[in-house]
Amino acid sequence: MKRFVSILAALLVAVSLLPAQTKIMSHRGYYAHPGSFENTLTSLAGAQKLGVEGIELDVHLTADDSLVILHGPKIAGTSYSDVQKLDYATVKSCVLPNGDRVPSLREYFAQAKKTPALMLFLELKAHPTPERETLLAEKVLALCDEMNMYDQITFISFSEHLCDEILRLHPGALSVPISAKKIYSTAELLNKGYSGVSYNYNTIINNLSLLDEAHDAGLQTVLWPVNSYDLADFAMRHKVDYVSSDEPQAMQNLMSAIRELNWKQSKKLICFDLDGTLTQHRTSMTPESKAVLDTLRQRYEVIMVGGGNCRRIYKQMNEYPITILGNYGMEESHIVDGVFTMVREDKAEIDRKFFDKTLAILRKKHGYASYKGETAEYHESGMVTFGLLGTKPDQADKLSFDPDKVKRRAMLPDVQEAFKGYNIFIGGTTSFDITPGGYNKYDAVMKYASEHGYTLDQILFVGDDFTDGGNDSQIRLRGMDYIRIDDYTRVGEKVRFLY
Repeated sequence: MKRFVSILAALLVAVSLLPAQTKIMSHRGYYAHPGSFENTLTSLAGAQKLGVEGIELDVHLTADDSLVILHGPKIAGTSYSDVQKLDYATVKSCVLPNGDRVPSLREYFAQAKKTPALMLFLELKAHPTPERETLLAEKVLALCDEMNMYDQITFISFSEHLCDEILRLHPGALSVPISAKKIYSTAELLNKGYSGVSYNYNTIINNLSLLDEAHDAGLQTVLWPVNSYDLADFAMRHKVDYVSSDEPQAMQNLMSAIRELNWKQSKKLICFDLDGTLTQHRTSMTPESKAVLDTLRQRYEVIMVGGGNCRRIYKQMNEYPITILGNYGMEESHIVDGVFTMVREDKAEIDRKFFDKTLAILRKKHGYASYKGETAEYHESGMVTFGLLGTKPDQADKLSFDPDKVKRRAMLPDVQEAFKGYNIFIGGTTSFDITPGGYNKYDAVMKYASEHGYTLDQILFVGDDFTDGGNDSQIRLRGMDYIRIDDYTRVGEKVRFLY
């Protein structure tokens, strides 16, 4: 922990070369605080609350073929020296030092599903025989099938046999070997079908070109253990995808400081979402948010990028004089000689018969066959707003319907499947926004950037909803740097480092 202190001078020297994409994997969960312990549901919940991008967990097969989470082989606080030689009932009877029980993989998955954006690096522990390892792989994959977990999982192991078995049993799975000794060539990783490689720092220190080559080949790179400024600096310089840390909160703060200093030097175009970022949903912009924009505009170009139309955003901002990209890039407005002026209004034809039929199927399947008003709002631009309660719901019903978006997130995969080729966003309080292909906030910003001479590394996006299906999600998924706002009243605090 001492290495995290007194680093700012070093950051100022090194920061201009550092990329922003390195993510944090919380090693065995977030257990570096009182009341927690590694590989428990408590440490998982702690990592979820902390908001790290990934978490590492270790899975064993018990003597009676059940899946449990433990670093092992010894069970801490007990006399048992090998979890793989115990039956499931015995393992579950053990109380860990923090009072938790050893979790089953099923219990762990159930908790992990509450944060779909969290990537689980599921380490398959080595077992005494190839047959036991194959059974481990089979049972883990069967549970992934049952609980629909593949989108959240990268399989990792020190055992190449286990990595290979995962790919044999489930081609296309993300399988990554862990190495504390062996150096893998990029060709070997690609030929085996691995999706990346996880190295101990001491293993790769004299072979840095291989780490860079793996990343450049599109392979995922992981570095462990990373608990100091020196290694965080190293990982970010070499564009490592994930660092595995036992001190995720300290690492989170450290890497945020590195990014912030880098962004202040490199960013030129700052793009803001409106609802939930600068304002409460559909309410007027406050003087405090206006002051944030005024301050930033002294140093950067600042624009608005919204899901609503330009005129609505302009009015909601109390006619603040700013460039607006509206309807996910289908519209663009400028202030010309002090006057709000539409400079582009793209339109796409809507196949209403197809939409009405498809929306009816979705309503029936998910229990929204009754609604008020029309089934959807068809905008002149070609965007469609699919309100689950209809176009004219009661205000009270609207506000209480899905405040945490759980209902719509559960429905999102079916809507995406039904409207392939379109962009689907969870919008407003009860709806999905459906836009033609190519119209999303990432493409809107990049179109504007190309027209005004900005490169991707000069752009920073400030928004509130980067989760899958969120109207800012394409920003995250396609690699644009961003700041997530949890409370619009504190946006000034979040961006003050840019002043």
